[in-house]
Order: sequence, then structure tokens, then C-alpha cells
Amino acid sequence: MASGETGVQHHSGEDMRWKKDIISQLRERNRSQTYCFHDLISLHNRLFESANTLRGENIQLSITNEKLYREIAVGSPGAGSNIEARLLAQAEELATLHRRRGEHTQQIVDLNNKLQFFQKELQSKVASLEECMELNNTLRADISKCIMREKELENVNQTIKDEHQALQLAFASLEEKLRKAQEENRQLVERLIKYKAKDADKMNEENDNFLKKRQAKMQKELEDAARDTRPVSPDRLSVKEGIVGLPTAVPTNVSIKFNAHDGEVNAVRWSPVDKILATGGADRKVKLWDISKGAFECKGMLVGSNAGVMSVDFDTTGTLILGASNDFASRVWTVSDLRLRRRIRG
Repeated sequence: MASGETGVQHHSGEDMRWKKDIISQLRERNRSQTYCFHDLISLHNRLFESANTLRGENIQLSITNEKLYREIAVGSPGAGSNIEARLLAQAEELATLHRRRGEHTQQIVDLNNKLQFFQKELQSKVASLEECMELNNTLRADISKCIMREKELENVNQTIKDEHQALQLAFASLEEKLRKAQEENRQLVERLIKYKAKDADKMNEENDNFLKKRQAKMQKELEDAARDTRPVSPDRLSVKEGIVGLPTAVPTNVSIKFNAHDGEVNAVRWSPVDKILATGGADRKVKLWDISKGAFECKGMLVGSNAGVMSVDFDTTGTLILGASNDFASRVWTVSDLRLRRRIRG
């Protein structure tokens, strides 16, 4: 409210200032335009006064002349020469007065011409003044419109300022919320990283324990096998060969050797329907291999495990593969591409 009153006072002060400027300019122009006529009017008045004075003197001289003529008609002869001298003097003075009157008349005519010229110039000045006044009125109307427009713009500007302040407050509030959310997110990420690290440590510990138990079991089986020195009878060997198909001799050569995984191979399983071998390794993958042609060929790769695959198995149809890993989860993959299966069979 104070800013609005200050703006009104400011505008009223500017209005009074330009009004005073216009009034002072008009007074200066009036003084400059009437100053040239001031001497003319004074001279004209003096000439009229002189003409009136001369006219009075002329009347008095005429009266005196009449008196002299009467005295001549009535008077003595000795006074005639004196009267004639006086008449001549009066006639000369009258001629001088007529000459001066003519000069004054000519001056009056010249002054009247000058006065007409100055009147015409004054009329042109008056017309110019009227045009200037009209222009001044137009400019005043424009100034009034501009002042109204300025007030409207000030109101709009004040509204925009208020909205800007409100937006700044809202922006500051949102920034504070964003900062809090980022801080909470950072804390949650740190907690998640800690939990993941704990899970990874726990998983590594379980893997180490599993490997240790497996190595201990294998060590124990090897020790038991090393301590078993009982001879094998021919009857028992033939019976075992007939039942389980054991070879009559221990193999000494490797048929096929290949690197199945990037790391340890934890599990292998034959498919019940095809000569397909499934392997699971520490690289979290299950791979399918075709070794029917005396060489190894990778026929597929199953991914999705979050830890090393420790066990794999097929169903009885050979279309489903089960895998168990150290991420506390078991996964089933479907071999649904029959064309792939036919190629594997072929």
C-alpha cells in the first residue's frame, strides 16, 4: 500500500512539474511576443497625446488669430505692423505645426502598418499557439493514458512479484523436500550396500563351508577307498559287470576334454532322451553340450542365476532343466525350441 501511495505522489509531483514548465514557457513566449509591441504602443500613445496637444494649440492659435483679426479690424494703425509680425510668426508656427502634424501622421501611418504587420504575425503566433495548445492537450491525454497504463503495469508487476515470491517459497520447499529425499535415498543406498555386502559375505562363507564339507567328504571317501584292500573275486566282478555294466578294465585315456565354464564346474547331468550334457558352473550359467559326434559343441546357454550353479537335472521328457544355486533359489528352464532339439539329435 505504501508503494502505491509513493507512486501516486511521484506521479502528482511529475504532473505539477510539467504543468509549471508549460506555464513558465507560455509566460516567456507571451513576454517575448508582446515585448516588441510595447515600444510601438507607447510611441503610438505619445503621438496621439502630442497630436491632441497640437490640436489644442491649433485651436488656441485659431482663437488668437480670430482675436487678432478682430483687433486689426477694430484696432489702431500703429498696432498693424506688430500684428502682422505676430501673424507671420503665428503662420510660421502654424506651418511648423502642420509640418510636424504631417510627420506625425506619416509616423502614425508607418506605425499602423507596423501594427498591422505585427497583428498578422500575432495572429499567426496565436494560431501556432492554438495548435501548440491542441498538441499540448493531445499530449496531456497521451500522458494520462500512459499514467493509467503505468499504473496497470505496476499492478501487474506487483502481482507478478507476489507470484514470483510464492513460486520461490514453493521452490525452496520443494528443494528442501528433494534434499531430504536425496538424503533418505543415500541412507537407503548405504543400507542396501551394507545388506548386499553382508549377503555376499554370508554367501561366500556358505560357499566356503560347502566347498570345505565337499572336500572333506571327498577326502574321507578317498581315505576309505585307500584303506579298503579287500581283493575282488572273479565271481563278484562278473556279477557286478552283469548288473551295472562295469568295464573289465579301468580307462586310461580321456575321450573328450573341454572348458565348459569360466571357473569351476560344479554340476553335470546327462539328458534322458538325447546325448546332451548339461553343466553348471561358478559363472552362474547352465550350458548344454552335444558330444554325440566325438567332439563338444555348445547348443545353448541358460542364464538368470545370481550365484554359482551347484546342481542341475533334467525331467523325464528332457524338456525341463532344474538348476540350484547359492543364491537360495532354484530355477527351471524350458527347452521349447523343437527345431533346436532336432538339430541336437541329428
